[in-house]
Amino acid sequence: MSNNKWIAELKTVLQVAKARLDVREKKKTEQVAKERYTVADYIRNNKVPRARIAVEHLIREDYKIEAMDRVEAYLDTLLMRMQLIKDRPKNGAVDPAIEQPLANILWSAPFLTQDIPELGQITLMFKKHFGPEYVSMCEQNKLGMVDVDLLRCLSCDLIPKLLIEKYLVEICRSQNVPFEPDQTVMAQDEFWTIGQRYVQHPPANDDKKLPPPPPPSSSSNGGGASSSGGSGGR
Repeated sequence: MSNNKWIAELKTVLQVAKARLDVREKKKTEQVAKERYTVADYIRNNKVPRARIAVEHLIREDYKIEAMDRVEAYLDTLLMRMQLIKDRPKNGAVDPAIEQPLANILWSAPFLTQDIPELGQITLMFKKHFGPEYVSMCEQNKLGMVDVDLLRCLSCDLIPKLLIEKYLVEICRSQNVPFEPDQTVMAQDEFWTIGQRYVQHPPANDDKKLPPPPPPSSSSNGGGASSSGGSGGR
């Protein structure tokens, strides 16, 4: 396959992947919004353990939506820099301007291929262009170029209990559903602990103890320093 034909095919696959990511993001966002109402109903019906399980799934979906958004941006970057892929140096080096988007797309592809099959096709195309060794290094993040937020979104095996409780608090607040989070878990959050102390032991209102401010100086006593200064300027 000629280089021009390969580039044209790559461009098409990148565009399809980008479009599919956009569609999947929107669908997942709508689904997550609906599932928040389900979580609120669980709390309303005193099914708190079930709500926590549902929220854990919501968090994973939120992470995936964020990851998709980031990968979509990297695909867009490659589309804008196609010439740098086409004009690859004779020594086989990868242009620094496309290394980061390449590394992020190739690393995330195995996690997202089920939703976006074009990512698997992109990986195979880059293996032919840049070589399997380079692609393998990107897939294992041996170049250290994968975005830390992308790593967080797609590598998270265990969702922290504190994050689950915070999600529950926010969902119930938005749905006006009374909910008392696990205080033992929430104690890990410094700001929550400070807020609870404030609610339980509000500071005394010392304003009432303060004496009233003195009345302004009367012009009959000479008006003070400011009055004399004013008259001196006349």
